[in-house]
Order: sequence, then structure tokens, then C-alpha cells
Amino acid sequence: MARLPNVTRDMVPEEFQAAYDELTADGPITVGPGRITLNSPEMALRRAGLTGYLRYETTFPRRILELAIITTARAMDCPFIWNDHVGAARSEGVGDALVEALRERQELPDIADDERAVINYVNEFYTTHQVSQATFQAALDQFGPQHLVELTMLIGSYAQTAFFLNAFEVELREGMGEPLLPV
Repeated sequence: MARLPNVTRDMVPEEFQAAYDELTADGPITVGPGRITLNSPEMALRRAGLTGYLRYETTFPRRILELAIITTARAMDCPFIWNDHVGAARSEGVGDALVEALRERQELPDIADDERAVINYVNEFYTTHQVSQATFQAALDQFGPQHLVELTMLIGSYAQTAFFLNAFEVELREGMGEPLLPV
């Protein structure tokens, strides 16, 4: 059970009800990070634009995007993000052996250069809070400036999402079908 209840319109101060209404136009938000961020509707509305771009509008390859998300989930020990995205990662072409190695924090199997570049970039940043020149250059060579900037924003955005999900103990969606991320 999450640490905060689902937000209803009557719980929102009047000056933020328009933002609440916009966010819930398609129905109530009762799962995931949105059920927490909705406690601050204006912040949630502003966050939604960037999240939408990074998830659905960027031209970044979907396989690498999902790999970056699950690598961030593993680095942040966030079962919700992991279980929410590991199926998409597999569907986009991330191999089972790589998924298992990430989940269990084991040595990586033989993988493509772009996969290695994104995993090294994400893990080095979350381990040292820096990215070495060699790791940076490998990622830049693979993705180019625009996509490397977007990759960096993506992993930062998903770290922020992990903060919400972990701090507020948001429960997993039902029926995920993947083994739970060991934390």
C-alpha cells in the first residue's frame, strides 16, 4: 500500500484544480508515479510534458531507451520501474541474457556496442556521479550529441521517478509476469 492515498479532486486546493482536471481528463490516476505526483498537480502537469517527450516523441532507438530505463531501475533498486519496463525492453529486442544479468547484477553477456555504451554510461554515472572521458566518448560515438543529451535527461528523469516510487512505496501493477527485482 502506498504511503499516500489516491488523490481526488476534492483533496486539491482550488487554485490547482484546473491542473488536476487536465491530468485526469482521461480518468483517475490510481497507479504508478502519477498517483503520487498528482498530490502537486501543477508540478505533475509540468513534469508530464518532458516525460511524454522522452518516452514517446524522441527519435532515440526504442531498444536503447528501454535498456536505459531498466538499467536506471536496477541502479535505483526500483522494482516498479523494472517490472513496468522489462517487458517493453524485451519486446524492443533487449535479450533475455542481458535482462537476467542486469537483474542479478552479474557479468554482462556478449552484447552490441550500443548496449554496452548505454549500460556503461548509466552505471558509471550512478556509481561515481561522473562519467569518464572514455565512457562519455563511447556513448557520444554511438548516439551523437542530441541523443546523448536526451539519454542523460531520460536517466535523470527515471531516477526522479524512482525517488517517488521508492519513497512513497508505490505498489507494483498487478499481473506483471516478470520475477520481482531483488533489492
